[in-house]
Amino acid sequence: MRKLIAIIIVATVTGTAAFAQDWYKSYAPGINQNILINAGIGFGPTGGYGNGVIPLSVSADFKLPIDLPLTVGGILTYSQWKYSFTVLSNNYDLKWNNIGFGVRVMYHFNFIENFDVYTGITLGYVIQTFDDSGYSGNNYDANSFFLFGFNVGARYFFTDNIGAYLEVGYSGLQFASFGVTFKL
Repeated sequence: MRKLIAIIIVATVTGTAAFAQDWYKSYAPGINQNILINAGIGFGPTGGYGNGVIPLSVSADFKLPIDLPLTVGGILTYSQWKYSFTVLSNNYDLKWNNIGFGVRVMYHFNFIENFDVYTGITLGYVIQTFDDSGYSGNNYDANSFFLFGFNVGARYFFTDNIGAYLEVGYSGLQFASFGVTFKL
């Protein structure tokens, strides 16, 4: 009985690996040996404050020279949170600037030509600065922090090198991001 189970496991693993290689080689040339660049805007946390600059991001993914649909790259994001109030006829503007950067690793599921579906993780750091415009009674501070994110995304290429992308998840000061993508 043990030999039969071992034979079934070996046959399943071998068959799956062979299918995966054929699948990868059929659609993955869309990302093979290319640099993929995303530039977009996002929807993200505002720290409870509604004003400021929405998250802006640029990311680049580089295809690894291995027989797996993996890319490694980086992300750079910027956002600003603002809060304005008045105390005794004095107007104050509190402003938090956030610059995030990190490393991304993505796994690609290319089921349809010109359509790249991927998922991955982001590890990085967010540098936050704080400006209180002279308000001396602040209990606020800049809080830089480590960034850990997970996202799922998709790119559709309208031409050989230009397309659109959408990412959902947390990866650099935003819960969702969309914009233009380029293949170099």
